[in-house]
Amino acid sequence: MRNDFEKAIHFRHACKIFDETRSISPEDLDFILEAGRLSPSSFGMEQWHFFLIKDPEKRSAIREVAWNQPQITTASELVAIAYRKTVRSHDAYIQQEFDKFHYPDWLRELYARWIDPHTDETLECWSSRQTYIAAGNMMTAAASIGIDSCPIEGFERDAVEKIMGIDTSLYGVPLLLPFGYRIKEQQPRHRSELSELITLI
Repeated sequence: MRNDFEKAIHFRHACKIFDETRSISPEDLDFILEAGRLSPSSFGMEQWHFFLIKDPEKRSAIREVAWNQPQITTASELVAIAYRKTVRSHDAYIQQEFDKFHYPDWLRELYARWIDPHTDETLECWSSRQTYIAAGNMMTAAASIGIDSCPIEGFERDAVEKIMGIDTSLYGVPLLLPFGYRIKEQQPRHRSELSELITLI
């Protein structure tokens, strides 16, 4: 099991161009999405939503506002990981989550006391960061079955959200995540030594 995980993290890299002749099977895509679904989130509130962008015209339009990055259109699948903006205790989505998992009153009160006083900007920042937890798990899950990925933040967010046609009062998109199969060999990956990254306190 440990060796399998180690192979996956060494296999994963930011794939810059994908093999357009190869498609991810529905079963493998479900496996990747399930890794996102099962990811940890603050308070267990699952502040994410996964948009699968299938429409070729939308993907081409997104590429134009994403620095013309070829990953957008060459990947088998393009996932936009959105965060939820409606995360105050009284919001319908949060109430639904409370009810779905039968949260006790004390936990609902704790959530309201900790979350509600914050500004909208702070809450959006908090909610947005949750998406990266899911993204990391999805990329590692994909790598474990030989599927490549490339997290993309370089895009005009307002333009992408408009092309997608999502309700921006509910969702924001901080990250695009293409999945597919590499067409070129993986380049050497440069990482600092572990000793350079650890400080004992």
